[in-house]
Amino acid sequence: MFRRFLLLCATLAALCGTARAGDVLHLRLGEDPETLYNVKSFSLTVANTLGSFLLDRLIYFDTDGKPQPWLASGWTVSDDQKQITFKLHDGVKFTDGTPFNADAVKFQFDAVMDKANASPLLPLVGSLQTVEVVDPLTVRFTFGKPYAPFMSNIANAGFGFNSPTAVKKFGDQYGRNVVGTGPYVLKSWLPGTEMQLVRNPDYKQLRADAINKGAPYPDAVVLTVISEETVAQAALETGELSAAGVAADAIDRFKNDPKFNLVLNKIVTNLLFVEFNETHKPFDDPNVRRAIGYAIDRDAVVKSAFNGYAAPALGPMALGIPGYDPAVGAELGTPYDPAKAKALLLQAGFTAGADGTLSYGGKPASFSLKSYAGFETIDRTLAVIQSNLAAIGIKVSLETADWGTFYPSLLTGNWDMDLNRWTYSDPSILTVLFRSPGHRHMTLANPAQDEILDRCDTLMNTDVRFKCVSEAQRALAQSATIAPVLSNWFVVVTQANVKDYHLDYFNYLIPGDVRIVN
Repeated sequence: MFRRFLLLCATLAALCGTARAGDVLHLRLGEDPETLYNVKSFSLTVANTLGSFLLDRLIYFDTDGKPQPWLASGWTVSDDQKQITFKLHDGVKFTDGTPFNADAVKFQFDAVMDKANASPLLPLVGSLQTVEVVDPLTVRFTFGKPYAPFMSNIANAGFGFNSPTAVKKFGDQYGRNVVGTGPYVLKSWLPGTEMQLVRNPDYKQLRADAINKGAPYPDAVVLTVISEETVAQAALETGELSAAGVAADAIDRFKNDPKFNLVLNKIVTNLLFVEFNETHKPFDDPNVRRAIGYAIDRDAVVKSAFNGYAAPALGPMALGIPGYDPAVGAELGTPYDPAKAKALLLQAGFTAGADGTLSYGGKPASFSLKSYAGFETIDRTLAVIQSNLAAIGIKVSLETADWGTFYPSLLTGNWDMDLNRWTYSDPSILTVLFRSPGHRHMTLANPAQDEILDRCDTLMNTDVRFKCVSEAQRALAQSATIAPVLSNWFVVVTQANVKDYHLDYFNYLIPGDVRIVN
């Protein structure tokens, strides 16, 4: 009934207002993406920009967490579950006029699998061996062994399709000249300032969960880079922004104001956590890693950094990911207990001075903690953790940089700990991040843990797989691979005249449905 009402609202202006020609949707980017070529990056900012506006995928996931056709019209899985064959919709074109077909699908996946590209997406294709063009509208994926996460992985923005013609034309500059099949077209990009997207007038929406099956209503979308939370809040209040995520401590000022709407999701797939460079002593010792977990006051972080719009996390996987097991955190987590933290450090070879400070290896215990800049919630979280560790006698130096600098810097190995955050909707994120040697080559070999992670990714039966995923969470908690901190809720503030601001299973905006009404 609700769906029918929404469909009626989209067509009957008398009931729901008029979507006006020439409207521009003004949205916020918290940081400037390093590139928009998804083969080269799949950071959250890149994913949100591509996934919502520029690139469509083969499939999407419905609200029940099940795959549904999008650019693909359907698919079949072989009896041995090592081949998936997709049939594609006919007549779909990239915005440069070239056809979307099986050759384009193969081109995209071949680029991901080409080791010369060093694509961060490569772990997400698992045991994929070949992508074969059967005919112009049929493409077959062949795997060395069944790979359960593949379907949810390819529904993410990282696997949206780029025009092969455009990739070849622009070469190294393609990341600033992206061409997809999406509802909008990248018109311009002023680095550090804004992106301008214009409506794709020929767009046809092929996903069944969208209300609007044609071109989007607004003629343009302007994505403005606003790193400072106070500036974003002011832009919302003055109407310069149509919608934006805002700092958690500012949400209450919009919540009860009739000029705004609040989009809130508590069942989220993000996890903020501290991870360790296990190749640096003393972080090769699980008791040291566990001690750091006990030292962190998660409730203080939720309150001071996120204004209560988050939930403390004790397990190694976000609660919104299918297969999440709350018993793991309850039994094996490291809730705030500074006395236990200090006791574990003393067991691990730290020594305590008369003033309560700790030493390790004959030197004062002093370590680095790196993270990414541009977000007050991260800055405040770092400050709490720094204070927490100082309280047990450890000095922590903080180092932040923009994501494009911070994330590659972890490959140098010249760090002790980092505060990181990942958002993903499939349990395979555990493998991507934590299977040795880890996503940044800092995790020591753990054959038993690796075996569990590998096994989970081959189980196509959902119930059997989820039991394995629970086992994987338990193994990660036992080894204290990370110190989970929290999962922050997904909150967006929109102007009251912005209607049908719909988010899908992966929290991507369905922009074709959005209307600005009188």
